[in-house]
Amino acid sequence: MAAIHPKGAVKDEVVTYFFLIRHTEKGTVQSAAQKKKGVNDVTKVVKKEGGQCNLYSTRGAPFDYVSVMTGITTAAAVRIAAEIETRGTVKATLISGIEIMAARVISGTSA
Repeated sequence: MAAIHPKGAVKDEVVTYFFLIRHTEKGTVQSAAQKKKGVNDVTKVVKKEGGQCNLYSTRGAPFDYVSVMTGITTAAAVRIAAEIETRGTVKATLISGIEIMAARVISGTSA
């Protein structure tokens, strides 16, 4: 039986997962090498789950990093959040969303 979608609904909408990440006390004293290893370990898990991720450093925000992940299931997002927190160096808040509008910039103008 085919799935029924409301009029105007998009089939198989892509869910994007935003991980808002903050250092714990333990995480603030990590070396650069330890931080890099943690990032690489999480990236491997994301790829194993079939997803992609981008990590952004923030300044002046309540979070130290924002990681944006696509191509994963909700269950995978929960597993990844657990992996992010496993070392005790960061806490992650997971938010999911669907894109409602995309802005494209072409030759310095919005399209």
